[in-house]
Amino acid sequence: MKMKQSDRGFRYVEHPAYTENAAPARLVGESSAVGDYDDSLSRPGSSFLFFGLDAARHHLNREEVAELVQLLQHWLDHGQLLEP
Repeated sequence: MKMKQSDRGFRYVEHPAYTENAAPARLVGESSAVGDYDDSLSRPGSSFLFFGLDAARHHLNREEVAELVQLLQHWLDHGQLLEP
């Protein structure tokens, strides 16, 4: 995986194994969407992340990202996601 930056200045993670039109796909990236946070306007890209390949993005806000981090950390530590 590689960290890249868009021409608009937003960072994203690219993975060469997932190709779309023979180009590596963006797996996760900073979104230009502005959330309801005190510092959203002064910190572009900090309100939401998008997840998924370029054609099917899903925006997650800060709270959702924090929850996802906990789930992914559990998977790293235990080899499986938490039980539903």
